[in-house]
Amino acid sequence: MRIFRAVLAAFVAALLMTGALSTVATASSLPERIIDEQPPGDKQVSYNAFKLKGTVMEPQADGTLLPYADQQVKILKKKCGTCKWRTVKKIKTDESGVFKTRIYAPEKGRWKWRSKVDHSNGYANTKGKVWTLYFK
Repeated sequence: MRIFRAVLAAFVAALLMTGALSTVATASSLPERIIDEQPPGDKQVSYNAFKLKGTVMEPQADGTLLPYADQQVKILKKKCGTCKWRTVKKIKTDESGVFKTRIYAPEKGRWKWRSKVDHSNGYANTKGKVWTLYFK
């Protein structure tokens, strides 16, 4: 009876691992959108505000790029390396896939920022570059 339980447990574990691996492979095989951003550190517009501008494009099967028009882009922020990313803004792209917003630097410390487009229409989650803003 013990051998039967051990074999059954090994079989169930193998099935679960196979299912988990196939799910991960499917999720990671989706294409990602392309996020191209200009560094916000070069675009200071006031004392602690910086301008973030970027474009989101969707690669097509024939090699062309289409703009991610009139869709949502999330702006995420975290305060430390071990902290979780939090959504601070949700902005829309224009008809050519461009998004613009202001992001702010703290008076003390550092904040990390990045943009993110959620999965939809056969594309995976896409995350932009990570930017760090701070005052010296």
